[in-house]
Amino acid sequence: MNVAKMAALLGLATMATGCVSLSRSAAVEDLPKDWKTEARVADVRLTRGDLKVTDGFDALFKQRVQAKLDGCAKGQRPLRLEVKLDRFDKANPAMTALVGGANVLRSQARLVDVRTGKTVGDYAIGKTIVGSRLAVIKMGEAEEQLSDAFGEELCAQAFPAAVASR
Repeated sequence: MNVAKMAALLGLATMATGCVSLSRSAAVEDLPKDWKTEARVADVRLTRGDLKVTDGFDALFKQRVQAKLDGCAKGQRPLRLEVKLDRFDKANPAMTALVGGANVLRSQARLVDVRTGKTVGDYAIGKTIVGSRLAVIKMGEAEEQLSDAFGEELCAQAFPAAVASR
């Protein structure tokens, strides 16, 4: 499919639904197969630079990501998730109401064996959610939206069997 057709389809989808979600996630070092089926995330740790987020963002992010991971990583072997949040852009509500906007997240997710301290999985997690004027309220909940998206992306990358079986 050529670029013009793809752009046209993306535009139509945005107008029809209000939001379009684009993934830029990839495995840097994929979780070993046995960990994919036997692991659970026991702890979520977040580091971030000077990003424009609310005071309660860290707790909200950890809670929402943990909830997503609880749904896809149901094993007994405990992992610690170490998240380094590099970019977190929230759409401007006024601009979204007029022409549309985008909420953007770029981060690194390391899954660490709690027992040994060894990194067993490393992922680049990226998500862009483009919203039209129809989605101005949904786009305004960027912290919730991108926290959920991060958890969903990590589930799809690290624990795909659990995601596929839903």
